[in-house]
Amino acid sequence: MAKRGIDISAHQGDIDLKTLKNQIDFVIIRVGYGVSGSIDSKFKRNTELCQQLGIPFGFYWYSYSLDVDGAKKEADYFLKAIAPYTPSYGCWFDMEDADKYKEKHGMPSDTVLKDMCYAFCEKVQNAGYYAGVYASLSWFKNQLAGDRLSKFDKWVAMWPTKGRKQRGLDVNPDEETDWSLWQFTSDGRFNGYKGGLDTNYAYKTKYPNPKFGEIIFNPKPEPTPKITGSTLDLAIRTMKGEFKDGEDRKHLLGDRYNEVQDFINHIYSASTESLAKEVIDGKYGDGDKRKIVLGKRYDEVQQKVNQILQSTSKTKPITKGCKVRFTGTKSYSGLQLANWTHNSIFDVIEISGDRVVIGKGSAVTAAVNIRDCQRV
Repeated sequence: MAKRGIDISAHQGDIDLKTLKNQIDFVIIRVGYGVSGSIDSKFKRNTELCQQLGIPFGFYWYSYSLDVDGAKKEADYFLKAIAPYTPSYGCWFDMEDADKYKEKHGMPSDTVLKDMCYAFCEKVQNAGYYAGVYASLSWFKNQLAGDRLSKFDKWVAMWPTKGRKQRGLDVNPDEETDWSLWQFTSDGRFNGYKGGLDTNYAYKTKYPNPKFGEIIFNPKPEPTPKITGSTLDLAIRTMKGEFKDGEDRKHLLGDRYNEVQDFINHIYSASTESLAKEVIDGKYGDGDKRKIVLGKRYDEVQQKVNQILQSTSKTKPITKGCKVRFTGTKSYSGLQLANWTHNSIFDVIEISGDRVVIGKGSAVTAAVNIRDCQRV
């Protein structure tokens, strides 16, 4: 059977928990907020009053961090503050943007938001507490979607309405049972408090802390992203910004990160001649692909490629079955060819005088003038 409880902070002032005790089963208390470690002015008062009255309690921290380091700092402040107490309803990282702070100061990417939650919860769990994330249902479906946080519990805010107004306490716990904790209203009305209170249903009988000898749930292993494609393709996608940078890139590329990053680093550090020879060997693809992956080094490398090809083409005649680089832009009859054909490598399928049929394997691309071909 679900338990009903409230979550509170200094916003409720000196709330009369003694009067509320017989109307609730638990309380989740705000410990503090922000990367500077601001402690809620009623945290100690509310916690010790719950202890005196025998009300089970949990804790939460409202996050203002904008990066992973900030979330870790918040976890440090949180753990220092709760050290004297034993929460029985979990320790929660409040990930939302109710006052638009994150939006005003540069909303982190979804990946960073998830990494922030992971960093906070991991630190709290490693310290021996039951850890989880609080957010709205919308955030869990969008910003925090995916498997990144699967090893931690979820406290979900979703307030049913009727006639565009919250239904308050008129919500049956059986309406939603998919979550561990469900904040079903911010307008719970109780004797002993004027105004509405955040009210929740808890569907677990225990939120265990291994620090105190309690057995915790078996966490799911952190999933490793499955990325497919060649190293070249992934490098191109990276250069186009698909995998972002820094910690985002590491997470999104998963076990392919080192392979792709080494490939990109090589392009930045290798000599022009080394890159030119690799281009001739086909390492960096053709046309736009090569331009993207070589980036700012494309012009210098392509110039070197042309020099190498010109010197070798003088001693190696173009023959059927060899490979050539097409340096022109038009077909033998003068038609403009697609941009990607310029500087691309083709197989010579047929030669007749100065007319050369080029293509890939046996698939014909075009007939071109031999003067626009360089043997490779």
